[in-house]
Amino acid sequence: MLLLLSGCAEIPSARMPPSRTFLASAAGRAPLEIGVLVAGWHSGIVLPARELAALSRLDPDRQAQYLSFGWGNRRFYMAARPGPGDAVAALFRSPSVLFVQAAPSLADLSVAGARIHWICADRSELWRLDSYIGDSLTRTGGKAVTLGQGPLPHSRFYGSTGHYSAVHTCNTWTVAALQYAGLPVKAAGVLFASQVDRRVAGLRACPAP
Repeated sequence: MLLLLSGCAEIPSARMPPSRTFLASAAGRAPLEIGVLVAGWHSGIVLPARELAALSRLDPDRQAQYLSFGWGNRRFYMAARPGPGDAVAALFRSPSVLFVQAAPSLADLSVAGARIHWICADRSELWRLDSYIGDSLTRTGGKAVTLGQGPLPHSRFYGSTGHYSAVHTCNTWTVAALQYAGLPVKAAGVLFASQVDRRVAGLRACPAP
């Protein structure tokens, strides 16, 4: 049952096209590496902080090299010691939360057993990821709603739109974000981290400089 408890997202049905101004500014620029972090049953997205648009506001001091994102069931994800009641409640449609960690270095993203798949993306794909994740934030007066400190250094929880359910896990959300970006993956049927591993395995890495 605990395999189903790491997050939620409805699978996107369409991709938002970048503006002409953005495409003109991105033309000719080198591709970037984006990360898919897998740790046990959980997965998330790691993005280069200084290349982000709307999401850069989540690092107001601009000190982070990376921003790491995960989407989870609010009650379970934010519990210091989640118990059986939290686990059962998380199986049903319920509020979600966005976890964000501002990482000054890759070492700050390290958790036991975690691995990061680095994938090559152009600016248009990164723009769509920025938009997709940014649109998942609950906002008041244009500002993201902060729910509290996270368990890792430089991390916080933010209110999230959408709802958690057992059939839309964090792993669904991870692959859905990549699908929305325009990368050649499909989120349909993804529930487990092992499926994330398999679906991103074929995505190309950036060539060595």
